Amino acid sequence: MKNYLIIVSIIFFCNLNYGQVAVIKDVDGYTNVRKLPKIDSEVIYKLRDSEVFSYQENETASDWITVYISKNKYQMECGEDDTFTGYIHKSRLYPIEDLNKYNGTEFSFEYKLKEFSLENKISDFDGKWLTKINGRRIYGTDGNIPKTEVVGIETSINGKSIEIPSILYEDIFECDNVFEINKNKDDYIVHQWNSDGAGGYLIVWVLGNEKLKQRLILIP
Repeated sequence: MKNYLIIVSIIFFCNLNYGQVAVIKDVDGYTNVRKLPKIDSEVIYKLRDSEVFSYQENETASDWITVYISKNKYQMECGEDDTFTGYIHKSRLYPIEDLNKYNGTEFSFEYKLKEFSLENKISDFDGKWLTKINGRRIYGTDGNIPKTEVVGIETSINGKSIEIPSILYEDIFECDNVFEINKNKDDYIVHQWNSDGAGGYLIVWVLGNEKLKQRLILIP
């Protein structure tokens, strides 16, 4: 059964692409999220500039996009209860891969990595499968012990370092320093897929105004 789940996960993972994540495109700096896919529906949220979210196009309501919005800015967990659903007009959608690619020098982002060790960590196992580390879910494996862990993130804008608390990288594994960086106005969007071959996830970091603005994690 475990092998079957790994195969399904790999197939699904390979069919995902960055088109699932977007920001808004609106001169007002925000876009209304509506409860139903129609212009007179109740406004339930306002998406702001550079706030990343996942989305799905609709076959039945072609002018509207279903959006999935995290209930907290740092996506501390990925589950059905951690996002809510709404609709925006498709003219307001701006997939992150369509943003300008960043190749400058004023922004930097780098993981500090080391070989993973279970030493001094509280680990939960379901039989032989690792399910949690220090009471938190694991991103990057599908029950296997991770090979690589993040022990720090060094990032700066215009020479000023931005502190990223360890709680925001202690649950992500199998990372490397190969990622895409796009720029939206004055904000930088760093995104990459990480995986041990089965436990794939997409992580997106949004930084701007000399601070971390958002962390988003998507899993198959």
